[in-house]
Amino acid sequence: MVRADWAVEVVYGASVPDVRWVHVAPGSTVLDVIRRSGLLEDYPGFDMRGRTVGIFGRPVPLSALVRDFDRVEIYVPLPEDPKERRRRRAALRRGTSRKCGGGSGAASPRAARACHP
Repeated sequence: MVRADWAVEVVYGASVPDVRWVHVAPGSTVLDVIRRSGLLEDYPGFDMRGRTVGIFGRPVPLSALVRDFDRVEIYVPLPEDPKERRRRRAALRRGTSRKCGGGSGAASPRAARACHP
């Protein structure tokens, strides 16, 4: 017996990821799958314009065709650039001097005298 439809997983990367399985006809696009999942109705104000979507972590256009058991992912923009966040954390760490006890190791007796005369 041949199946007439394909099972496709849809994941919306919200704060709590929303995972759904839908059945679509062969030849369906990513946009067809997203519409069929009901995400557009369940999240008022959800707008696909400017969103990045992918299949198994690889960005694809909304017009890309899906296959049986694909995982369609709708990505959420990050609140901040991860590289910029790392730079900011490193700058904060640099602001605390290691020689005055700000690092992970204990300050040497000489450095301790320099910090606390």
